[in-house]
Amino acid sequence: MQYSKNTIAKALFLAPLPLLFCMALFFIVVNREYSLYAISVVFFGHLLVYLVYCILIVPFTFLLSLLLNRYHALNLLTICISAFVFATPFFMLLGWAHTGTVSSEWWKMYSDIITILMVLLPSACYWLFLMRFNTKKIQQRINFSNYSFISTM
Repeated sequence: MQYSKNTIAKALFLAPLPLLFCMALFFIVVNREYSLYAISVVFFGHLLVYLVYCILIVPFTFLLSLLLNRYHALNLLTICISAFVFATPFFMLLGWAHTGTVSSEWWKMYSDIITILMVLLPSACYWLFLMRFNTKKIQQRINFSNYSFISTM
């Protein structure tokens, strides 16, 4: 299936939002801090993570998605595989920002199920957004062609 550049870009920018929103709600509930200040700090921290994602990850994944799209290989499997490839340096950078050191056994980060889910959920969301935006365009084309067919009669 072919996707437009606009569809790919919109899907890439929206893909991590469900995970970030769920994680923000999880932090708020687990910490039992319901003041406006605590909630705004949590959402601001997640906004910073989203900005880092947009600056560091989106340009490379956009180029890779365009390449895969050109060869009709942009599907759920290739999205998940490329997500693991791009998540590794992102998680290493995030770990370095929190602790100040990079783990010598960085490959063990994927032995934790939470880390795997943090990679697969945005991947699945990206694929679902691609499907949703593409079906909208197909429905618009069908509706438009129906109207043009009726007007020619």
